[in-house]
Amino acid sequence: MFIRGLFACFTILLSDGLTPKRLPNGKIIKFQSNFKHPESDLKIITPGAASIISRNWLQNIVVDVFSKENSKLKNNQFSKTNIFDYDDLHIVTGINKLEGYIQESYEKNEGKKSLFLAWSPKGEHGRTEVLFIIVVQINILRREFIIRHLIQSPFWDPSQIDSNELKKALVAQNTLNNCTQINLEYLYDNDLRYKLAWAVWGLNATR
Repeated sequence: MFIRGLFACFTILLSDGLTPKRLPNGKIIKFQSNFKHPESDLKIITPGAASIISRNWLQNIVVDVFSKENSKLKNNQFSKTNIFDYDDLHIVTGINKLEGYIQESYEKNEGKKSLFLAWSPKGEHGRTEVLFIIVVQINILRREFIIRHLIQSPFWDPSQIDSNELKKALVAQNTLNNCTQINLEYLYDNDLRYKLAWAVWGLNATR
């Protein structure tokens, strides 16, 4: 088995704004990766589960956009706000790409295997939450662990846990399964944000 364990139930709660979730005292919830075994924070999920999670995220984004617009209307502030004015439009774009990739994953792709992972480090509130969905493609012939897509939760913020912890988990998982090379080139070519955040970190671990 590529990753041990099952990922069971995912619940995304609606809120008035897509701000990082907080503890009762108002403090932003922090997340802690597994220091000894960071790969254990990665769980295999089905394409269907990935779709459900991402659509729930999209629903929250839509609710947030319309909630803000309604607030403006109440204050007689008129605008033409829509989903394309969302501050983190890259999340919406990522969800759309994920849906497209899920459809492709059902087609036979000889020599390659697609995996859908959820990164769920433990939170201070004692529960795990999906912070990122990762699409991995394993090229069996070339023995490559190719990161195709990363889609972040609209509730995730770097102040909760740095995305470099996710990279550590992916590198550790690749090492555990003896894939000879982790390939981030496709991700970097299609998402400049991660290239800027990750490319200068641990270069020896990715080349």
